Amino acid sequence: MRVALLTVCLVACVPPVAPVDPLVIEPGVRREVFVVEGPTPPPNPLTGGATPSVAKGAQVVRYRVDTGAAPPRAARAILVLMPGFLGGAGSFDSLARAIVRRSTAEAPLEAWALDRRSNLLEDRVGIDGALATGDANVLTGYYFEQRPVNGQTFAGFKQQGDVDFESEWGLSSTLADLRAVLALVPADQRQARVVLAGHSLGATLVAQYAAWDFEGHAGHDELAGLVLIDGVTGSEGDALTITRAQYETDGVPGGVMGTLPSVAQVRAGSRYFAFPLLEAALFPVGVGTALRATWNPDGIEKDVPRARALQTLFLMDRLPRFTNRAAFGLAFDAASCPVSIASVNAGQSVGGALTASSSPFGGTVVKPTELTATYGWLEYDAVAPKESTSLTEFALAWTRPGADFGEWYFPTRLSLDSGLGASLTLGLTDWPVTAHGLRSVHGRALSVPVLVEAAGILGGDVSKYEKLRALLPPVGPGRPLSGAARDVGDGFATVSHPRFSHIDPLAATDVAGSEAAAWFDTLADFMRRNSPEGGVSVSVP
Repeated sequence: MRVALLTVCLVACVPPVAPVDPLVIEPGVRREVFVVEGPTPPPNPLTGGATPSVAKGAQVVRYRVDTGAAPPRAARAILVLMPGFLGGAGSFDSLARAIVRRSTAEAPLEAWALDRRSNLLEDRVGIDGALATGDANVLTGYYFEQRPVNGQTFAGFKQQGDVDFESEWGLSSTLADLRAVLALVPADQRQARVVLAGHSLGATLVAQYAAWDFEGHAGHDELAGLVLIDGVTGSEGDALTITRAQYETDGVPGGVMGTLPSVAQVRAGSRYFAFPLLEAALFPVGVGTALRATWNPDGIEKDVPRARALQTLFLMDRLPRFTNRAAFGLAFDAASCPVSIASVNAGQSVGGALTASSSPFGGTVVKPTELTATYGWLEYDAVAPKESTSLTEFALAWTRPGADFGEWYFPTRLSLDSGLGASLTLGLTDWPVTAHGLRSVHGRALSVPVLVEAAGILGGDVSKYEKLRALLPPVGPGRPLSGAARDVGDGFATVSHPRFSHIDPLAATDVAGSEAAAWFDTLADFMRRNSPEGGVSVSVP
């Protein structure tokens, strides 16, 4: 009887555990995902292929101060983040959380990370199934072994013929989608509250948004600030060098993708960028590798797609044994990542020899060559000197529900168009404007304050932004820093991070006293200095 009474007391007297709110990803930070419908792009004129309803606009991942069931607090400033080449909203996870952490009672801050329209074409059923079950094998089985999830079987990665409509997803379409997102903020509050930021190619895109002519209104007139993160063309203010024949029919030499297909070639077949050797399969393999590194970091698991990807990246017929964390680290750490634009400084492998080798994508990396060894991993703060990015947090950025770190089907047309408008100073009678609607014309009138950051791809050299700086007039009227010159800190602020990789400015770990924390402080301070007291309440779909 006493045992029974004790059992009853233990059950009845312990207060129930409050359910975990899945939207609160850390204490005080809420993350919400929604889609904003944009104008429908025209169909492919060769095939008639039209944009499907599933890809109806941009997806937004909103990070804000958690208020529980209460309405969101009015935001002092909102940082809207455009990803770079092959990037998705997930790539901003660490930076976005760091910005919200810097909110105060008087000045709540938000960060909105964007997925472009193409991200909505991705089949996430296997990823979501793995997250729901806590089993990475569900992901592997779905994408690579034809095993169903919730009764659905993977239809395969999309081929060029499946996405003929992507031929029209260029700069005009992307900036129209971005404008639809910014339109969630009341028109009379945008110049006071919206700070637009882009990383890598995304920096080029947001600069062109600021210079864009929207039916007689310049994009920068509705921005409180402009932030360019490790990305600039260096052709701001230059005369147009791409010929009409190159753009329309012949192809444009140079660029990250080599010779870019022309508009005619994009419409005929080169609709999205296919990653060499691995193509779209690279992205779910990356998610699966991150999940295993998160759930079983010291385990040694068989993952055939991961092994094949690493063999391809390292040009090896056989691989040694890895812990799950080491496999993820070797794939993405700057010392060993064959794709430098995707790398972070996240520690180092241990347990076996590393050999310097040429990367199949250019440059030199180290790769694990001791086939009888088992490789483990030391975190970023366990090496000397300390590095920037926690591999644990980086893995979380790959595995957040609802949005991806990468972009499986990046539209080729977007790279082509962004090069054409990169000067920011096209004339209204120039052929890119009159024939193709690329209205990047207001570069010499940009009145918005600017913050630029130079990291891995720019070698930490802020002088790469000099052409942009020289193009700009003083900060315009009606702004907190009105009249500020562009040769001093207020009007054109610069930050150099020569020790950062290209991804570290987005992914670095926010630890007091670190270079990353100082960078996030600078960004949050830029938001506050360029927005007046008060705030804006935003209702989202």
